[in-house]
Amino acid sequence: MIQSIIPFMNVTQLLVVISFIVVLFTYKRHNTVHKIVLAILSVSLSCELLCVLFLYHGINISLIYSFNNIFHHSLWLWLFFKVIQRERWGIGILLLFIGYAIANLLLWEGMEKFNYNTFIFGSFLYLVFFIGESFFRLKKEDFGFFLSNNYLLIFAPVLFFFGLSMIFGFKSRALSETVIFGNTPLYTVIGYFINLVYYGLINYYMFKEKTLRHEH
Repeated sequence: MIQSIIPFMNVTQLLVVISFIVVLFTYKRHNTVHKIVLAILSVSLSCELLCVLFLYHGINISLIYSFNNIFHHSLWLWLFFKVIQRERWGIGILLLFIGYAIANLLLWEGMEKFNYNTFIFGSFLYLVFFIGESFFRLKKEDFGFFLSNNYLLIFAPVLFFFGLSMIFGFKSRALSETVIFGNTPLYTVIGYFINLVYYGLINYYMFKEKTLRHEH
């Protein structure tokens, strides 16, 4: 059975597995931010494993990814507001996003297809507050914030959110499947690059966290 499932696996899923293992064995149990990072990787890993099984049995995976977007984006938004110490803002933004995501799932894009708008809306919220906070810190000349490991962490999903939102914004399967070179479509090329940066920065963050702990 394992040999039959392998064709349904890809590079992104390998990155998820590696990152989950790295975070699992390096996170600090009493560190709330680390716990949220582990939760994000757990959601991603669960999603990818379910997708492999569903594809193997010929079942549509759109609903899995739609639910994954809700949990994944919610956790990143909460992590962001936790890092910048504005949890009250975070609660309000989370309620806004989750409310929209549920309405989109039940009333608009539905459960039969991937909820593009949920991904784009959640990404938009994250990017707007990330850019806003960055300008705020820059105006205060808080350069230490930009050099901190926490800033590296909240920067990790920026390219992921921006890049995939640009692709999903067109909602064109033909565009995503446009062959760039060989038999490799546009979505695969961009997706692999974005995910490599995304998971690479998370792993680098955890490596630096471990290094900083040893220094202290």
